[in-house]
Amino acid sequence: MASGHKIVFVADYDCDGITSAAQAVLFLEDSGYTNYEVVIPLRSEGYGIPERAIQNNPDAKVFVALDCGTLDIKSVRLARSTGADCIVIDHHEVPRGEIAPATVLINPKQPDCPSPFKEFCASGLTLLFLAALRRETARFTRTPALGGKYLALAATGTIADLVPLVSANRILAKSGLERINANSSLPLTLLASKAGITGRRITAGHVGYYLGPRINAAGRIADGQTALDLLLSSQPDELGRLAEELNALNLKRQAEEGKILATIRDRIGQDGGLSRRTCVMADTGWPAGVVGIAASRVQQELHYAPTVIISIDEESGIARGSARGVAGFNLHQALSRCADLFMRWGGHKSAAGLTIKTDKIDAFAKRFEEVAQSYPAELFVPRSKVDMELPFALAGTELFKALQDLEPHGMGNPAPVFARKKAQVRVSKVFGKDGNHLRLEFENGLEGIYWRGAQRLPPSLPPGSRGCCDAVFQLDWDDYHGRPVINVKDLGDLFG
Repeated sequence: MASGHKIVFVADYDCDGITSAAQAVLFLEDSGYTNYEVVIPLRSEGYGIPERAIQNNPDAKVFVALDCGTLDIKSVRLARSTGADCIVIDHHEVPRGEIAPATVLINPKQPDCPSPFKEFCASGLTLLFLAALRRETARFTRTPALGGKYLALAATGTIADLVPLVSANRILAKSGLERINANSSLPLTLLASKAGITGRRITAGHVGYYLGPRINAAGRIADGQTALDLLLSSQPDELGRLAEELNALNLKRQAEEGKILATIRDRIGQDGGLSRRTCVMADTGWPAGVVGIAASRVQQELHYAPTVIISIDEESGIARGSARGVAGFNLHQALSRCADLFMRWGGHKSAAGLTIKTDKIDAFAKRFEEVAQSYPAELFVPRSKVDMELPFALAGTELFKALQDLEPHGMGNPAPVFARKKAQVRVSKVFGKDGNHLRLEFENGLEGIYWRGAQRLPPSLPPGSRGCCDAVFQLDWDDYHGRPVINVKDLGDLFG
């Protein structure tokens, strides 16, 4: 920074990469440094550092890869061949073999990393990197404090990327949520407003369900630059326009996702259900940016299994897929046993992405199933973990406030799950755009919501029906009425 050389940031197009880039750019701008450029690849270019980022910036002296780069050997070599330094800030798994020859590789999963905590995502690592950079540069330039908007962005990326919210990640997420609720980031405040959650205490669940998907929608459907522009803007008119644009992209993403799910549901029905331990589905009409979240929903709603949803480009004969694992099944290890079939791939033990030639998809599906067959059968049976039985008489405001001390909840620190045996329940109404959800009434005047529960409601039990069944649930809060609400996760024999 002291020499004023051009710096080029290359960030992945998802929420983790974009919040990392936003932190880095804000740091430079707050320090008065202006000689920089940001490259957000298009999803059609695939994951990683595109060579155009180097070729279009021959005068750059420093390239910084955010949420990518560990395995981008060719691109990093190209950058180094120009005489530039290359810093990689990444958290993806590091398989045995050659890794990119970065000048500095910051990845806690590399074999020689001494960090005892390995589960940071890129946005958390970027904040730590900027803290170290601040210490080094404070002697010759002004440097910004790294609270407020920086913590808010780092927490957003951490929560949205589904890394475990334990140890340092839990501290980072908790501190960042406090900054979000203090309106330290105007862009995130505006985005929350467009999502309809203004006035609520923003939790990790809100970030994961409302804010993260809207930031992700730009890279999934259009151009991740739109999301970055929002996070960097301070102009009210521009913020409003960009937040509305992200909202519209998210609606489009939801519609595309629904179409994929409907097609897969039909295929499963035509096959008489899936007897395999894995689910690999491919189609030419599926946008590559939506297949990841579709894979998650297939697991949740249609078939509990390691799932790979693949988007085929007929013209090129190349397909891109997203994979999701299940508890106890190491997805990264499983895909490594299929690596010779891929053009490129990478990810974690629970989520991954891959690029494959269309004519190799059937061979991959067969081998992926063979790998799954080597695992114990019980891993492929969905189970609900219940922390304790809870009488509805105790499911009140006092308990809800006590549970808030355990937040933020997420991967590695899930919200407590309770059970009530032989609960008295009345089906109040079916609601939602597609009639997918159920509103229920329980004992003690407690209201319950069973998201997508209507899909399990047989015709013989129309709204108004009463029954007695076991219930698995979490305790949530109804902001509108200011009271606890039962968030139903599963019901017993009432639904057959």
